Amino acid sequence: MSPSKTTRAHTWQQRFDERLNEVSPQESIDGPQASYFRGRQVQALMRLLPLIMTGNAINTLVICWVFWGKINSIGLALWCIFVIAALPIAAVWWRMLITNGARVLAQKTAQYVIVGHVIFFAALWSILPLVVFPSADHNGAMLVATVVVGTICGGAFMLSPMVPAAMAYVITMCLTSVVGLLQSNYATSQALMIALLVYMVIMTGVSITNGRVFMGSLRAEAETERQKQLIDLLLRDFEEHASDWLWEISPTGHLRHVSARLAHAFGMPTKALLQRSFIELLSGMLPPDDEEANAALAQLTTCIRMGQPFRDLEIAVEIGHEIQCWSLTAKPLLDEAGRSAGWRGVGSDVTHTRRTRDELARLANFDALTGLANRHRFSSELSKLAADPQTPGRPCSLLFLDLDNFKNINDSLGHGVGDQLLRRVGARLKSCVADGDLLARLGGDEFALLSWRYATHDEAAALAERLVVLLSEPCQLDDAMVEVRASMGVALAPRDGKDPQSLLQCADLALYAAKAAGRNTYRFFDQQMAESARARVRLQHELGQALNAHQFTLFFQPQMRLDTGEIIGFEALVRWQHSERGLIGPGEFIPVAEETGQIVPLGNWVLREACRVAAKWPGDLRVAVNLSAVQFRSSAVIDLVDEALAESGLDPERLEVEITESALIEDHDGAQSTLMALRSRGVRVAMDDFGTGYSSLAYLRSFPMDKLKIDGMFVRSLDSDQDAQAVVTAIISLARALRLETTAEGIETPEQLVMLRALGCDDVQGYLIARPMPGSEVRAYLEKTTLAMAEH
Repeated sequence: MSPSKTTRAHTWQQRFDERLNEVSPQESIDGPQASYFRGRQVQALMRLLPLIMTGNAINTLVICWVFWGKINSIGLALWCIFVIAALPIAAVWWRMLITNGARVLAQKTAQYVIVGHVIFFAALWSILPLVVFPSADHNGAMLVATVVVGTICGGAFMLSPMVPAAMAYVITMCLTSVVGLLQSNYATSQALMIALLVYMVIMTGVSITNGRVFMGSLRAEAETERQKQLIDLLLRDFEEHASDWLWEISPTGHLRHVSARLAHAFGMPTKALLQRSFIELLSGMLPPDDEEANAALAQLTTCIRMGQPFRDLEIAVEIGHEIQCWSLTAKPLLDEAGRSAGWRGVGSDVTHTRRTRDELARLANFDALTGLANRHRFSSELSKLAADPQTPGRPCSLLFLDLDNFKNINDSLGHGVGDQLLRRVGARLKSCVADGDLLARLGGDEFALLSWRYATHDEAAALAERLVVLLSEPCQLDDAMVEVRASMGVALAPRDGKDPQSLLQCADLALYAAKAAGRNTYRFFDQQMAESARARVRLQHELGQALNAHQFTLFFQPQMRLDTGEIIGFEALVRWQHSERGLIGPGEFIPVAEETGQIVPLGNWVLREACRVAAKWPGDLRVAVNLSAVQFRSSAVIDLVDEALAESGLDPERLEVEITESALIEDHDGAQSTLMALRSRGVRVAMDDFGTGYSSLAYLRSFPMDKLKIDGMFVRSLDSDQDAQAVVTAIISLARALRLETTAEGIETPEQLVMLRALGCDDVQGYLIARPMPGSEVRAYLEKTTLAMAEH
């Protein structure tokens, strides 16, 4: 066979198999369901069998009655008996082919048995046209033809659930009828032959079509059943293992299909759940006075009445004196006519999720240490002040509060005591807060109070005064009695600012003013503070430009030896030669430079410039240079001193660095190592402004020093204040005991000079000796002084 013929044969075989699979169960396609489908086929045949048996018996008896005596009576009688008895026997036999149980089943051989029975039955009926047609008259032939056609039609329809049996029956009957016609007087009627063959084809097609529909319905029914079982399995597993529960209500609003999990969720027996509507059940479970739960129930009721689906609707319920939160999701059910058939949905217990979400929201809006609102919550509330720029805001006051001595307490007593103090301060502040006002901890020891109750100037002043007094009361924390002091800045809205940013800036400036006024007090914002702040910002900006433009210069104030009147050195003092304002003193720009960090590059320039100028002075004159606390704590201060000395060529013994006590407090070990490194190079170290800070003896014992500088505040009061005399006397005595030199600053009168000489002070400097002078005038001043001493 050629390849083309083989391909065509294979194609025809494939098409035949596909058509056969459509009308006949196959294990390769239907799997275990094939036996069930065959059982349903046999069952379908047997349902019609009683009707077919009745019609078959009537037709058979009519044939016997018409042809009795016209053909062999014995043969006709035997034929009648066989035809009538064949169907009851087949019925008994076919019933034995299926097994009745949960499902009807039939083996593959059942189809072959039925096809055999059908062929046998068709053969019995085929005898009639073969025997009768040749000798029958016109009426008899018409009777036989009518009965045969009716039998073919009835058998085709009855056997169509099992297409092979139907086709075998129709083909057998039609072929025998053709043979019978060929032997009769109607053999010459080609039209009759063609009509019979066409009828055979049509009935075969009808049988195939009905069989395809029957098998299609069986397979669709099986798939539907399979999906139903799968859904039932999933639902059963869902109800047994999932935390959620299914609910369904009828058009009247009552629950139906109450599962054990649903009853457990409601905490009620099934009977009680079925007696009341779903809405009534929920309304009876709402926590008392819970507005949010009532709003959720109202939304649920509206959705059900309007037929609107809803999703993740949260509602609080009380079950066994415990508040739970449920999440409900549902959609409406519709019948075939589109009318409401109830609701079906799922519910879940989201109590833990809700509590977690509420806790996260609380943590996002409240301070964990004090329980007060945090910066985020405070900013959100403050932003509402500018919600509508066209509408004047509601009057309120904003109080910024900062603890004055918190850092010292935290460092000396530990962070645990510091946390206790913050909690205690928060509790005290909270006792003064009116309903509706907002108290927040912004971070560290900073607090803020936004008050609508105390909105006027007098009311806010009374509140601030009360808070200052309340916070000043000592606190017993562990074993320590702690005194608390606080500074406050107050801004009023809308007077000081209508938008949050302006109000914050005003309150912050007022707080800064309170600290500058001596702390432990409060200040209201005024426009002068804003002008000072703008000037301060402008000064910060100009400082950076001044460094690049070389607008700074050094002035030098001489230091004189008291016992000999000899000039031993000069202190370098920086001045700002402003292009518009002229010469600016250090008291105006040094604090700003320290706050912004610009003091480091400025101090570095001062050190280098002072060493460069001093290297040109005659003799062993020293130059004293102030190092700020920020600059001194820098790890590069030693390298800076080395570079300045190397670049200028100045001997290390001629350099004296002056530091304040604040530079030594925060980093004890680092400061000690820095001082030792400086002294190892021969650089002298003086403690500036001694007596104004802690003045602890521990510093003098721990840190290597050469000199103590007595602050001018005490020197200027020597001739008028006995306390100042006592302080100066104590400092000089202490310095002698520790073998340190002393220098008194700010001497202005001869009386002060006499008293300092009597007290044993070593060196002095001040306007009485000479005013600070530019570096270019130092040499002339020295010559003049030398000449005066020589004449004297």
